[in-house]
Amino acid sequence: MRKEIVLILLMFLALARPSLAQDEPTGYEIGFFAAVADWKPHHVRVGPPQATVPFDLGFRYADRAEYGIRANFLSHGHWGGEVSYGYQRNTVNLTRPSFTSVELPGGIHHVFYNQIFYPVRYGGRVTPFVTAGVGWAAYQLSDSALERAADPRVYGIGNLKKTDGRVAFNYGAGVKANIVSGFGVRADFRHNFSDVPSYGLPKESPDPSTLVFPAQGKLKAYEFSVGIYFRSLSRGFQ
Repeated sequence: MRKEIVLILLMFLALARPSLAQDEPTGYEIGFFAAVADWKPHHVRVGPPQATVPFDLGFRYADRAEYGIRANFLSHGHWGGEVSYGYQRNTVNLTRPSFTSVELPGGIHHVFYNQIFYPVRYGGRVTPFVTAGVGWAAYQLSDSALERAADPRVYGIGNLKKTDGRVAFNYGAGVKANIVSGFGVRADFRHNFSDVPSYGLPKESPDPSTLVFPAQGKLKAYEFSVGIYFRSLSRGFQ
C-alpha cells in the first residue's frame, strides 16, 4: 500500500506544472456519473485481553451503485484538474464464524481532487487520460443503525459515531468522447482506498470488557463509472 501512495505523490509532483500555450483551448466541464464499486473484504483480528483465543472479524461493504458529479477545470494541453463528489447507500456487514452477522446501514460520501494527464492533447474527439487524487471518505451510519448498535437486546456494541471521516486516495484511467460541440460521454476506472473506519471504537484497550476494533491496513474498492459532461472552451492563456 505504501507503493500506491508513493505512486500518487509522484504523479502529483509530475502534474504540478502544466504547460499552457497561448494558442491551445482551455476546457471547463461539468458532468454527472453513475458507478459500480467492487468493495474488497477486510479482516480484523481480535486478540488478548479481549479474547484469550484470538478470532477474526470480517468487515465488508456491499457492491452498490454510486452517483455523483464532477467539475473539470483548466484542462489545457496535456494537463487538467478535477473535483468530484460521489455518494452511495451501503451497509456495513460484520461477520464472525458461528455468530449472527451485524448489519449497519448507512452511506459513503467521497470527495476528491484529482490531477489529470492527457497523453493526447486535450480538445480532440476522443481523449484518453490517467489520473490520481486525494480526498475524503466519510463513512456514515443511519440513525436506525446507531440505535441497533447501542441496544443490548440487538447488537450491544455501544454508542458509535455517526460519521467516521478518513483521508482517501485514488488513481486510475479513463476516456472522454465528444459527441457534439459542448457535450460528451466518459468512462472511468478507479482504485479507491482509505483507512478502515471504526466508528469510534478504540483499536486497543487494556480493559478486557471494552469492545475494540483493531483494524489495520486499507479498505479498498475498485470502481467503474460512466457519465456525461457539458463542456465549454476558451482560448489558451499565459
